[in-house]
Amino acid sequence: MSSEGLGKKIMNWLSTLAWIFRVAKKPTRSNYMIILKLGSLIVAILGVYSFLFSVAQQYLTSSANFSLPYPLNLIVVLTIVIILAVMLILVILSTRGLGRR
Repeated sequence: MSSEGLGKKIMNWLSTLAWIFRVAKKPTRSNYMIILKLGSLIVAILGVYSFLFSVAQQYLTSSANFSLPYPLNLIVVLTIVIILAVMLILVILSTRGLGRR
């Protein structure tokens, strides 16, 4: 009897899935770009957050092990931070008018 219940649940789920594909509309180009920009913004924010906290953790726990000498490792870290910041600024500037009509 449980297999009948499971089969019924699967068929119900498949019919709901088929209904969603029948009713759903393909997004317009502007909607697609909005979703793409917001997703990029979220990924950029999470990437910068993760990178900064991993670097801070390495320095705070004194386990920083960079194979480059002092000025070069600072230049590499700052370059990565600047590139991430510029990418974040570009995404923010390109999405600043999303809520306006």
